Parts: sequence; C-alpha cells; structure tokens
Amino acid sequence: MSELLLSSLLRQALLLSAAVLLLWALHRPLLRLGASAAYASWLLLPLLLLTPALPRPGREPLQRALQAATNADMTELPAVVAPATDHAALWLVLWLAGAAVVVAVQARRQWQLGRFGERLPAGRSPALVGLLRPHVALPADFEQRFSAAERELILAHEQVHRERGDNLWNLLACALTALHWWNPLAWWAARRMQADQELACDAAVLARYPGSRPTYTQALMTAHHLMPARAPLASRWGSSHPLVERITMLNRSRTLPRRRAAALALALLGVAGLAYAAQTPPQAASATQAAQPQKVEIRLNVTSGAFKAAPRLITALGERSSLQWGGTAAQSWRLDFTVTRGDDGKLQVLTQPSYGGKALGEHKGVLASGESFGQRIGGSDGVPALQMTRVVTLLPADFKMPSHESKPRS
Repeated sequence: MSELLLSSLLRQALLLSAAVLLLWALHRPLLRLGASAAYASWLLLPLLLLTPALPRPGREPLQRALQAATNADMTELPAVVAPATDHAALWLVLWLAGAAVVVAVQARRQWQLGRFGERLPAGRSPALVGLLRPHVALPADFEQRFSAAERELILAHEQVHRERGDNLWNLLACALTALHWWNPLAWWAARRMQADQELACDAAVLARYPGSRPTYTQALMTAHHLMPARAPLASRWGSSHPLVERITMLNRSRTLPRRRAAALALALLGVAGLAYAAQTPPQAASATQAAQPQKVEIRLNVTSGAFKAAPRLITALGERSSLQWGGTAAQSWRLDFTVTRGDDGKLQVLTQPSYGGKALGEHKGVLASGESFGQRIGGSDGVPALQMTRVVTLLPADFKMPSHESKPRS
C-alpha cells in the first residue's frame, strides 16, 4: 500500500514539475497577451494533475492516433518507481510529515489573520479574507493613508477577487505546496500564480474604471511598504510582485478578447490531452506486475562434515524451490524454500529440510532484503549435522530468470 501511494505521489511530482517548467518558459509570451492570459494559464497545473485519475480505454486509441499522425513512435511518460519496499514506508512518512508541518504553519497564519476580523492593525495591506463568506479586511489607517478615489479603486480590486473566487485558487496553491513541500518549483509556481492574480485583478479594475490609471498607480505606490497578509485564504491588495513591473503592466493592461480566451483554453486542453495520451495506464502496469512476480535470490552456505557448498537459487515470491544432494536416497539432503513478503515489507522465508526422505520439521525466518540468518539442523537420531546460512535478496523487477538450474558444488 505504501509503495502504491508513494509511486502516485512521485508521478504527481513529475507532472507538476513538467507543467511548471512549461509555464515558466511561456510566461513572458503570455504576459504580452495580457495579465488575464498569464493568470488563466495556471489552470494547466490542475488539468495535468487530474489526468492520471481520468478513466482510460482498454486499447489506448489516443496513442495509436498520435503515432499514425506523426508517423513516429509514441513516447510514453517514464514510469515512476517507488523506492525499495522496506524503505517505501519511511519515505512516505517523511513526505507526509513535511506536508503536515506546512499545513500547520499555514493554518496558524490563517488563524492569526482571522483574529483581527474586518479591522487590521495599521500598516497592513487591505485583503479579502475567507472562502465561503469572504470579507474585506481594512487596516486601521485606511482612511488616513488613501484618498477617497484611491479607496474606491482598492475596494473595487478586492471585489474582483471576490467575484473570481481567487481565494479558492489560493487554497489550491497552498495544498499543492504543502503536498510537494520539497519541490522548489511548487513554491515558485505558487508565488508566480499569486503575482499574476494581482496583475489580472489590476487589469480588470482599470477596464471598469477607464482613465483611473494615475490614481491607481498612486495607490500602488502608497501601499508598497504595507505588510501583506500571508495567509492562504487572503487575496491582498499588495503583492510580492516588483512594484516597477506591476506599474509597467498597468500601461499594458487590457482584457482578454473572447477569441484569444477560447484559443488559450483549447491550447491548455490540448497540452493536458497530450499528457493524458502519453501516460501508461496504471491498470496495465498492475497487470504486468501481476504476470511477472517479484524475483528473489537465495544464497546458501551449507556445511555437513567434510561436505561444503555455496549454491545460489533464483525463484519468485510465493513459489517453492528445492535443493537436493547426496550419494544415495538414504543419505541425501533436500531443502525446500518458500519466500513471501509481509505487509511490513519484510521477507518471510520458510525452510523445510529433510534427510533420507524424512522431514525434519520447518523453520521460519523474517528478515529484510539482503540480511542473512543461520540455522543448525540434525546432529542426532542418525541424521548428520548440517550448518546452513542463508542470504535472501529481492531482485529488480526486470530480472530475467536463468535457463539453467543452480546445483551445489563441493
């Protein structure tokens, strides 16, 4: 279970990183289309992250169609393999522990901001706070710091945040940075998305108030040194975006025409569709793993009187393998091994020895891959003593079984 969950998280991290790098490369061209286009392009992140959860057809016609259209082999996204079983649980715990710390920090920030209600201390930036019933929180010196015209524009700015539901997108960004706390691309994406959010809001306000650009610019300059609200559910007036760039964007502020908006939406859906088509279905991967059980290697050192041998067995989990030697049937040894894996990832080795056709009980050992354990058998009732040491190791999933059987050598 831990392996499956860790593999899913790693696949999500790969998709998120690919989407952020793509948006980083396209950010400047998108800004030339307008701040609204740059902000809308961040929809690509949730679209790509949702593609693994979408239902898939049995024969993958999308891959076949793309291959026929391009006359080339369709390259699949690389499979993400979780670490070895005995470490997967540890990595998963560390991953989720880091996410829990980030969530706790963000929750504390939101609680501290919520305590102020609708009146923030002086020197704070105005903000739209909350999700279900958001309210505008204004600093105590709001009336003294801004003129009446500036206050009207600031409140219009926060109203645009409310109408667009920007705090919901801020919450999604917070969730992604918490889940991928170790990935610097996730943190950069969250900051860049919120900066584009503010630029898009500026453009929408200026579209509603033509001719207000000088007043709007003055309000931005007045609020530049105010402390912004850093809680996840807070769309603020001030932002981490450089002031010079934000004012520069005011001179290029324009709404996104419907045709360009439709073209951008089709482009985002096209990229998500390509990512969906390139992914290997989890069902197919599971079927392949089920058809090819995990292989294990058993290295032995056996000593019985003058006889010594170091045989090597390769078998599959859950399958019984045998090793036999001796001059006559009455003086021959036989060792039967069955290796399984428990829920904790440890290997469970069942050894069933026999001498001269007589069973000598069974021995169960639990160990991690690569560990060794020893056992002494016989030594009474006419059965010679046998000292045995076993090392059991999991083999790679693509390991090919040898065509010959291993036999002990004296």
